[in-house]
Amino acid sequence: MNNLSNDKFSPINSLKLFVLKEHFDNFVKLYRNKKLPKIILLTGEKGIGKFTLIFHFINYVLSINSQNTYNKEELLINESNDTYKRILSNVEQCFNYIRNEKPNPANIENIRELKKKFYQSSLNEKPRFTILDDVELMNLNAANALLKLIEEPSVYDYYILINNKKHNMIETLRSRSIEIKIFLDSEDKKNIFNSLNNNFKIKSDLLIPFVHFTSPGTLIRFSEIFNDLKIEKEQSIHDTILKTLEYFKKNKDLLYLDFLSFLIDIKISELIKDQKRNSLETLEIKNKLNILFDQYRKFNLNIDSFFNQLKLYASYVR
Repeated sequence: MNNLSNDKFSPINSLKLFVLKEHFDNFVKLYRNKKLPKIILLTGEKGIGKFTLIFHFINYVLSINSQNTYNKEELLINESNDTYKRILSNVEQCFNYIRNEKPNPANIENIRELKKKFYQSSLNEKPRFTILDDVELMNLNAANALLKLIEEPSVYDYYILINNKKHNMIETLRSRSIEIKIFLDSEDKKNIFNSLNNNFKIKSDLLIPFVHFTSPGTLIRFSEIFNDLKIEKEQSIHDTILKTLEYFKKNKDLLYLDFLSFLIDIKISELIKDQKRNSLETLEIKNKLNILFDQYRKFNLNIDSFFNQLKLYASYVR
């Protein structure tokens, strides 16, 4: 299991739920009427609040009989409630989380460990929730093991699969789930980003005009990269790309790779809009870049080869 509290921007550190009240209320209604699906698939862009939404709902359910219950009117987790404190300490028996992202994607052993934990733990007739994040990245062996686990869930068990749409997910997993698609319009994205900005005190508004290129949760992480790299407003996007490339080559953190893709998307959109380059040529470059990013993620290309190719493409966006 993964300890979410190690991540500064983890959804469990977002005590306030923004915008997604309608979805939250629907989950509450289904649970109260004993109609909550046993296997739920939440689909949508990474960073729009899917995890935060389901985490708030789980806290609501598990803290019903607590002294410090979930504030349903304000959509606010009471950080003094026992459930929240146990999750932070990674000892809550009724909450399980499996991450499925590089460099440590979920594997068949993770599913076996989860199954073993189920046999060894006592639920005291409380519901138990298991979140599987980035489920679309799960390999076939892990997916088959998961399918066996969720075929006949106990009366207490609920599984939430989070599909961030990075790749096509295994259809057998989708077919066993009730899928709920989450969308945000541009105004909602901007409002959530501003709220996150205040919550995490990033103090960077340089990227706000580009919130429509990504999600609020992702943009808040990119804003911190902007600060960490000491990028100035006047700095050209070409120089920013080269600077980010150097950082990525040193630490190989895939977040920097996402940031690079984000920067290039912005610049290419500007080139097309301003007609500063041939549109077909520009779109061809963008397509090649998308393929390059995808190949690096899937096949773990040699870092120097990837670096040189990306640097060559970066010269196009001067």
